[in-house]
Amino acid sequence: MMNDFLINKFEADIACDYLNEHISRFNKFRTINRRGNDNTKELNNYWLEIIDFINHKYRNNKDKKEFIESLKKEIINQRLNSEDLIWIDKSNTRLCNWLYVLLQKRGGDYRFNSINIGEMYLGRKSYTNIERYNSVINILTHLYASKEDKIEFINRLKKIWSEEVVKYRKVKDLINKNNINQTVWAYKYIEKTFNKKSNKTTFNVDNDSDYYHIIICYFDSIENHYEKNDKFTKLKNAWSQKKYREDNNGKKSYSFNMSIDIANKLDILSADSNRSKNYIVEELIKNEYLKLKK
Repeated sequence: MMNDFLINKFEADIACDYLNEHISRFNKFRTINRRGNDNTKELNNYWLEIIDFINHKYRNNKDKKEFIESLKKEIINQRLNSEDLIWIDKSNTRLCNWLYVLLQKRGGDYRFNSINIGEMYLGRKSYTNIERYNSVINILTHLYASKEDKIEFINRLKKIWSEEVVKYRKVKDLINKNNINQTVWAYKYIEKTFNKKSNKTTFNVDNDSDYYHIIICYFDSIENHYEKNDKFTKLKNAWSQKKYREDNNGKKSYSFNMSIDIANKLDILSADSNRSKNYIVEELIKNEYLKLKK
């Protein structure tokens, strides 16, 4: 008889209530409340006590087996199955990152109906996408709540994801995931300006694509809409300034007074040659200078 059947205190309480209802009084599961510890050893011992209790109440092996199976079914009925969790696609890096950071960030104070995320532990050493996916699945399946409440909680996460997170496209439109120079710059800008830790306890940068995913996750994880827009505007303006400085490297701005109609003539020359006004003026001056040097 395996002794690791129970996965959390919620299931232990189901077992206790079932025994109280169908056999006789049985003591509730007791353990030290330690965040970050799923009390596996205590749960295993409690399950052994349950089996021992049933063995003393039933003499017939067939009756024992049927009762234990009935008890297990009662507990399993409150567990999530693969269909309940199919929405969480392990190949969707953005989704896995957002869920992981949300549950980690809100773990100490987030409540939904009877669910308290703070009661569960989300591994802080989940550095790869598959590790973060497994951590998310683990915390959802181990929530101290009924299956109905867990599904309702997942549906709420779905709603936030589809109606708020995914619809915010500003960062994805600005940052080109294939432009490593831009992604590294944006990563360092966020690290220096907004978040000095830059999720270093959550993410490792093992390859170039990690920079992009961390940037997207950083903004996805900002729940205040005004804060998100404010930080995005600063990032966008900083990038525009950087591009302007790079494009104008070795150049200097000049100001001259000219006839009113010069602007219109310059527009025509620019449109006709499909070249910038700056280029046309520079070429005219260079050509005149070369004539002077001959």
